[in-house]
This record gives sequence, C-alpha cells and structure tokens, in this order.
Amino acid sequence: MKTSSFYRIVRQLPNFISGKKMLKVFGFVSRNSNLTHDEYRAGHVGYHNSYGRRLNNIRGYILNVRSNRDLGKDFSKSSLIKHITKAEPDDFDTQWDGYGQLNFDNLSDYQNARGPARDRPGVNGLEYDDMVGKVGDDFKYLYSGSPFQFSVDEHLQIAVRRPEKKLFKLVQFIKRPDSLSPILFRSYLSGRYCSQLAQMTGLKGLILNLRSSLDVMTGFFGPDSEGFTPEGKKRRNSFYSSWDAMIEYWFEESNDFFSGRLNETMNNRLNSMEQEFVASSFYREVDETVAVIPNRHWPPDFYHR
Repeated sequence: MKTSSFYRIVRQLPNFISGKKMLKVFGFVSRNSNLTHDEYRAGHVGYHNSYGRRLNNIRGYILNVRSNRDLGKDFSKSSLIKHITKAEPDDFDTQWDGYGQLNFDNLSDYQNARGPARDRPGVNGLEYDDMVGKVGDDFKYLYSGSPFQFSVDEHLQIAVRRPEKKLFKLVQFIKRPDSLSPILFRSYLSGRYCSQLAQMTGLKGLILNLRSSLDVMTGFFGPDSEGFTPEGKKRRNSFYSSWDAMIEYWFEESNDFFSGRLNETMNNRLNSMEQEFVASSFYREVDETVAVIPNRHWPPDFYHR
C-alpha cells in the first residue's frame, strides 16, 4: 500500500469507528416568486432555520443556498467548468434555489419530528412550542410549492473539517446512463470515482449522496400538500430526472478545486470514468449554513439537541 493511501484511510477511520448509519434527508426548494433570491436566502437562513433546528430529535441540519456566483463566468478558471461539464440539463436552476439536509437516527424520529417541541422556557420550566411543529409556518411565504424531499444513501469519503470561516463548497450532480444498472452505478461512483476524487489536494470534505427510493414525504407533510397533487408530483419527478447522485466537496478556497481538476493525471482518469458510467455531470457552488452540526455518534440516554 502506498504511503499516501495509508494516511488517507487512517484519516477516515474515526468516522467509521465512532459513527453509525443515520437517516439523511435532502429537501430541495424553489423560492416564492414574490421573493428575490437574496430575500429567499435571508428568510430561510434567518426565520425558517430558527425553527428547523429545533425539530424533535434532530441530529443534523444544514442549509445550502445556491451561490450568486456563476461557476462558468465569475472565476478566473471558469473555462474548466465547461470542459468537465457533460450534458447539463436546460433551465435546471429555475427548479431550485436551495436545499436543506436533515439527519435523524431513524425514520420514526424523522416522521415524528414535526410536533410541538418542549424546549421553550416558561415560568414552570420547559413548555411546548407549537410553532416548531409547523417549522415556522412560513412555507407559503418562502417557497413555491412543496419541497422535493427524499432520502439519500450517504458515503462518507472524507469527513468535513470546518474552520471558523466560510469554505468553498461545490456540489456535483450526476445522472446514471440507462444502459448501466443502478447497482453498478453506485459501486463505480462510491469506489473508483470517489477514490480518485479523494486524492485532490486541499479537500476539507468529500461526501457522495445517492438518492434512494424511500418515501420520506408521506407522514412528514400533510396529505393536502402541493407535493402530493398531480402537478406537484410532475414537478418533482421532472427535477429528479436530471440526476441520480450528488457529490459534495469542501475546499479552503475555489482555486484548490480548479487546481486539482487541472492536474493532467487527475483529469484523464476522471474523464475516462465519466465517459464509461456517467450520462450527465454538472456543478454548482452553494453557500452553506450549519444550524446543527451532524452528529453520527450514538445518542445519549437523555435530552439532547
């Protein structure tokens, strides 16, 4: 085993030793048409997050808002993005403005999270707050339609190490070719492909997320939600048809990513694999807000948040 490979494995060991498999849910949202992108950002990060972070038994809560910067225009090495982009769908950004990540220990905790939380100080101690169950009750003001909520199978390649400052976060959307089975697609991405990506210099985190078929909308949203209407299902399925997996990258700064992909050996290997088992691949920068740091350890036998 090469020395570099050995240290990469050792660096990831604590996550496999002390961590555990959790339920991870993504919720993609499109802003209300009455809001600008920045007004939506302020409402989601400020008001909505203040309730979302208090959901019962929540174990992680991260909001990602699509950056105002255009990867294809606003960076000195933007030409590289066009080089590594493959079959990007038209008008993709009209379908979303941000996505939230929710972590729970299990499906039951997730489905029961939207109840009054007993965490509001009162004259007799902690009291129940009904607004937590409604997650601020601002859906109709903040969003256009229901969130696209789905579970993902998480493959933690490099645990995220966040300093006390904003990191450059990039997400890569990938679609499976019709000719490749879902099992092989998952195997190739989580194995050969991510093993190569993990060697990029300056990585502060690398996570592969593969969308699963588990229904996490029923039981979390009311049966009268827009997402369950024929129009809502059509809108959601159209969005899903553009991609099957998402890779999240964290870097100290944007040049670390561009320099890594400009490496001739790295580029040749990744391009070769993308030709073989990727139908579509495209990138977006997102601004990350961590409301509850994901905690994959076993929960204690007492109240925790």
